[in-house]
Amino acid sequence: MTAQPYQRREPQPWGRAGEVAFVAASGVLVLLAAAALAGVGVSGVLFGRGWVWPHGGSSTAAAIGGLLAGHPGAGLPAGPAGSLPGRDVVYGCVAAAELLALGLLLGAVAGWLGYRRPGDARGGMATRREAAQVLGVRRLRDAGPVIRPDRYGPRGGPR
Repeated sequence: MTAQPYQRREPQPWGRAGEVAFVAASGVLVLLAAAALAGVGVSGVLFGRGWVWPHGGSSTAAAIGGLLAGHPGAGLPAGPAGSLPGRDVVYGCVAAAELLALGLLLGAVAGWLGYRRPGDARGGMATRREAAQVLGVRRLRDAGPVIRPDRYGPRGGPR
């Protein structure tokens, strides 16, 4: 019988080749594209003649390309494209929608970091005060060599 080779087991099996970063970057790009299109739609509602939204994938890509090229009505059918307000108004609404989307994204990231900090061992650790309340100061001092063998010698005193 041969011994099995030692295999490291990851407690949090994240991808190793950048899959998480790719998914996060793709999600941010989709969020920003949707916010730009929502900004165009809101500008049509507030300052034009109604809601404007592209129909289908190819017209969505053309509408985003038109926004990037400076033509906010590109990729939209002729009727809705004619109901858009001026370029400055459309780009102002797009900028407001982008800022709102970035604020929501930063708030979500800040909330996630406040909830879970990767690599932070203190998340499940008791504070000094909590440990003293539960165990008592005398019991903590007696258990010092077991809890912190690097700090307290075999006799329990500081090195």
